[in-house]
Amino acid sequence: MCSESGPALSHLAADQGEALVAITIGELLRQNAAAAPDQLALVEGTADRGMRRTWTYAELLSTAETAAAALLARFHPGERIAVWAPNRAEWVLLQQGAALAGLVLVTINPAYRAAELGYVLRQARVSGIFHDGGYRGYDMAAAVAQHIGTLPSCGRSCASTTGPPSSRGST
Repeated sequence: MCSESGPALSHLAADQGEALVAITIGELLRQNAAAAPDQLALVEGTADRGMRRTWTYAELLSTAETAAAALLARFHPGERIAVWAPNRAEWVLLQQGAALAGLVLVTINPAYRAAELGYVLRQARVSGIFHDGGYRGYDMAAAVAQHIGTLPSCGRSCASTTGPPSSRGST
């Protein structure tokens, strides 16, 4: 699209009205838990409102710290772990735990199939993957099993699980 003054920009200039804050996700969670421990932080988005789980900031921090400890028992800070699952509460708990543990979280679209999964895992050089058993009728566990042994970066530290690190064992 062009105007009389020339072509329109395909981007907006950054708003520099406020300075960026140099803080990690883990530090932000800790700050929020200290400032508003009883405030609602996470609501599980299930269709049945009666089945929804909730976490306050204090509960979210506690659960994330438990997840971080479990992750650090298996991985080293700076390593990459993948999550291949649809949106669910455990995804957020893993994200926050990884942030507190100093791990890099590689998110993978749950609609990907085995070939796409393998490409992402190799490109990202992940040390482990956390995934659902299936998504929309697709066997995610079988797709992971197809690739897990072919990833040079996994070595002995590769994990594959269908739940959050604090509640399920690795396989």
